[in-house]
Amino acid sequence: MAEMLKNLSETMILLGSLAKKVSRLENPADYYQGRRHGIIGLPDNILLFTRTDTVTLRSSIRDFHHRNVLVIPLKGSGCITVDGKSMALKPGRCGMIKAYQFHHYTEFPTTGIVWLFITFEENTPPPKGSVFTPKDTIFWNDLAELVREYQSSASDSANRLACRLALLLYTLRALRSSKAESLPPSHPQDLMLRVHRLILHDMQRQISISEFAMILGLSASHLRARFREEAGKSLGQFQREMHLQKAAELLVQHRLTVAEAAEACGWESAFAFSRAFRRYWGQSPKQFALFAHANHPRKTSGRRRKLTTK
Repeated sequence: MAEMLKNLSETMILLGSLAKKVSRLENPADYYQGRRHGIIGLPDNILLFTRTDTVTLRSSIRDFHHRNVLVIPLKGSGCITVDGKSMALKPGRCGMIKAYQFHHYTEFPTTGIVWLFITFEENTPPPKGSVFTPKDTIFWNDLAELVREYQSSASDSANRLACRLALLLYTLRALRSSKAESLPPSHPQDLMLRVHRLILHDMQRQISISEFAMILGLSASHLRARFREEAGKSLGQFQREMHLQKAAELLVQHRLTVAEAAEACGWESAFAFSRAFRRYWGQSPKQFALFAHANHPRKTSGRRRKLTTK
């Protein structure tokens, strides 16, 4: 017990020091273009950035991409909904969001957060699981070295950065992951989680407000008001965004045609789908897929993956 308390105290001191260091990180001009190197088998295209206000986190709507994201709270606690389950994070824990996973940020204090984000691409699968709690200070010291390397201007810093990140991921792979938590029905975020799951498991059609209300046991007017208060947007807008994010995944990861993606995500007209997709993503579905394939090629056997929308 004494050793555990000592490790916890040392970890909190390290996290406080790290929070000050990462505050000097600049926000990337392009969140898809990071530090690259030429070493085969190591994480590549690495970016580090921080979030220190909840407005930025909660206002992010395009939380879907082909990059892996390691989320490390250094100050302040919060929750991230990943594929319909809540990932509760606080200093001393870290969370892994894998490529193509839907996620949005839910429960945070108003001020006083410092969260570090490490995004990267990797050919090997990331550590299994969602939430990790390193028990000693080795992980956090290695993280401090990774931050220092990222801030370095040395010519070979990208190579060393990749090695540092590979070491962190190796440590996480050796840990037993905590499962993402399903919150109790009385929890303030339960409504948003339940809506998230309903949409995720019925992507091939648009669910009406009245049907949502019936399933959730609420009046339609009460549901609209409560959801807007929790999510900061209407339920209809939230559902439309999730469908468009899923469509992007189907176009890129499953390599569906525009017509197939439209049908799989509840659009009867490919034209209407393309117009909504362009309005949301800033590119037509075809342009979006071509850009993603060019910038993130993956090996295939020549056969498209079986479509699963649930």
